Amino acid sequence: MARIPIFNEDSDFNPVQRRVVDGILGRRGGRIPGPYRLSLHAPEVTEVWHPLGEKLRLNSCFPLHQSEFAIIITARCWDCDYVFNAHAKIATDAGLSQSIVDAMVKNERPKFDKPEEEAIYDYGVELFRHHAISDKTYNRAKDIFGIPAIVELACLMGYYGMVAMTLLAHEMPVQPGAVTLQGKAGKP
Repeated sequence: MARIPIFNEDSDFNPVQRRVVDGILGRRGGRIPGPYRLSLHAPEVTEVWHPLGEKLRLNSCFPLHQSEFAIIITARCWDCDYVFNAHAKIATDAGLSQSIVDAMVKNERPKFDKPEEEAIYDYGVELFRHHAISDKTYNRAKDIFGIPAIVELACLMGYYGMVAMTLLAHEMPVQPGAVTLQGKAGKP
C-alpha cells in the first residue's frame, strides 16, 4: 500500500492539478502514468517533469530498445520493480534480447551480442554503483554514440533515477503480475 493517496483519472483534483492532469491525459492516451499518480501531489513539479520525461523517453536520439534498456538499467540499479516492469516488455518488444532482461532480473551481468548495448549497460551500472564512470567505459560510449548522445544518456538515467526514487519513497505498489527483481543491486 502506498504511503500517500494514489491519484487516478477520476480523482477529485484541485484547479492546478486538473490543469496538469488534462495536459497529461491529452498526451498519454487518456491515462495517468504511474509516477504521476504520486507526483500530482506537487502538480507544479509534475507539470515540468512530464515534458522532460517525454523528451528523454519518446524523442530520444537512441533507438527505442536502447533508451528502454537504459531505463531498466536505472530501475535495476535502484531495485525499483515498478519501473523495471513498466519498461522491460517495451524494451524487448523493441528488440532488446529477453536473455538480457532475464539476467538483470537475477541481478547478473547479461551476455551481450551488441557492443552498443554493453556500452549502455557499463555506462549506467558504473555511474549508479560507483558514482563515476571509468575512462575506458566513458570513451567507449562516446566513440559509439557521440558526445550529445552520452549527455542525453546520463540525463535519461538521471530522470528515471528520480522516477524510481519517487516510487520507492512513497511505496507505489507494483503492477499485478509484476516480476520481482532478485537480490539487491546496491542502491546509489
